[in-house]
Amino acid sequence: MAGLIIEDRLAVFRRTPASTHYSLWNGNGETIIHIKYKYPQWLQVETFWDNVYIHHIFKNYWHYSIYIALLYVMVIHGLERFMRDRKPFNLKGPLALWNGALAVFSIVATFRYGIEFLHTLTTRPLFDSICYSTDPEQPAAFWACMFALSKIVELGDTVFIVLRKRPLIFLHWYHHAVVLVYVWHAAVELTAAGRWFIFMNYAVHSIMYTYYTLAALGIRLPKAVSMTVTTLQTTQMLVGVGISCCVLYIKSKGHVCQQSFENLALCFAIYSSFAILFMNFFRKAYFGKRVKATTAESKKEK
Repeated sequence: MAGLIIEDRLAVFRRTPASTHYSLWNGNGETIIHIKYKYPQWLQVETFWDNVYIHHIFKNYWHYSIYIALLYVMVIHGLERFMRDRKPFNLKGPLALWNGALAVFSIVATFRYGIEFLHTLTTRPLFDSICYSTDPEQPAAFWACMFALSKIVELGDTVFIVLRKRPLIFLHWYHHAVVLVYVWHAAVELTAAGRWFIFMNYAVHSIMYTYYTLAALGIRLPKAVSMTVTTLQTTQMLVGVGISCCVLYIKSKGHVCQQSFENLALCFAIYSSFAILFMNFFRKAYFGKRVKATTAESKKEK
């Protein structure tokens, strides 16, 4: 993983003047280059963070995310067949609580993780933000861990869709399954570019789950709101592709960047597929009906 990828360049890194602005974290056979930043205040929940133990768990058991993802796909499609000849459940109250809880979690996480993200973005070069990780011993790492664990919790979104007999599109379950595996894989090396991915995802989910909560409560919002949510999701994927290209360019020049080629390839493939799928979804969801209506009107005129 990351420790093996950058090991041959660590000696050079230590001798450069820039290294005084960064630190090396060693644990469980991994070496992680991270930016020095101390949070001015900690939340009580963040004080229970044990970076060595948690990193040990991800390093030795990240591959279980593959089994969880496969089980999720089988269960969801099995449940979909089970509900085929049954009436849909209402679940209005539970759905509102579910989305509301995820909205609150995402908002808090955006604020806490965003402290380190915005500090790095405003005080350091772009290079630093995508090539040097967050401090494994600071709250940002805690929220990165919560991010990885939340990808298991978010699988519950699909259960509500199936039990309410709403359309289950490929983008939805593919997105949930693949993100889970990638995030757990990235947690082992504390991928530096994850600083961008995590913050964007938390921020977008803050808006998305708030929107879902209001919708579950029966509050009708303008179509522009749902379009904005989808646009933000799509933009997130395009930024992810762009950052992956930047990392590849940087690494091709021989610079140290805290992301293995293995993780980078996985990242690029996933974000590229997401970008294509989200753009296609946006087109069908917001312009497909308009095209059909126009075609129907043209036929009538003929």
